[in-house]
Amino acid sequence: MLLQPKNWAVFQHYKDRCPPWIKLHRDLLNDRVFMRLPIASKAIAPMLWLLASESKDGVFDGSLDELVFRLHISELEYKQGVKPLIDNNFFTVVSGVLAERLQDAIPEREGETETKTEAKKEKNATSVACPPDVDQQIWDDWKQLRKAKKAPVTETVVKSARKEAAKANMAFGDFLSIWCARGSQGLQADWIKPDERNLTKTGQRNADVLSGLTRGLLGGQSNVKLLGN
Repeated sequence: MLLQPKNWAVFQHYKDRCPPWIKLHRDLLNDRVFMRLPIASKAIAPMLWLLASESKDGVFDGSLDELVFRLHISELEYKQGVKPLIDNNFFTVVSGVLAERLQDAIPEREGETETKTEAKKEKNATSVACPPDVDQQIWDDWKQLRKAKKAPVTETVVKSARKEAAKANMAFGDFLSIWCARGSQGLQADWIKPDERNLTKTGQRNADVLSGLTRGLLGGQSNVKLLGN
């Protein structure tokens, strides 16, 4: 016996079969005929609608053997639940070949939309070029950290980070370097500890000293001392 829900083509329509959910209309609570059905019928009806979602036209095998197996119900529960649904036209007995089954359809998988959204975010995250005042390795490490935190890298995020670096009176590259070392999703100027500031300053001053050493040697000067040692 093949069954089809009433008005299925009107209220349940999907681009593919076997969707992760189906529509259950609130007006069902105001349907006096449905509310007068036996408890067994009201309990089985949603499961029959789910079975209907496996085919393109909502037609499914409603025979005793099939539903006892698919719904894990007894023969008595089948007789008490399914017959009233048919008698009250909530399901119609149809003839013809059994509708296309789940394995022949392309299923709609839950999370497909979220996956596409995440992919779009990731694409946008990689579109922001490395600023000229940031070392490429630091930039790559920071982008990798943002990706691990599932946070996008956008022009707005970079602009906000620059503001925080300015508040901390730090070079943008140094600010991102501390951010990477912390491994946090975000970083604000007032979160930075004094030892982190000193480390950055010492590194920068030593770089300046090394640069001066090179110039001094070329100019005949050799008495230069590194800081922070």
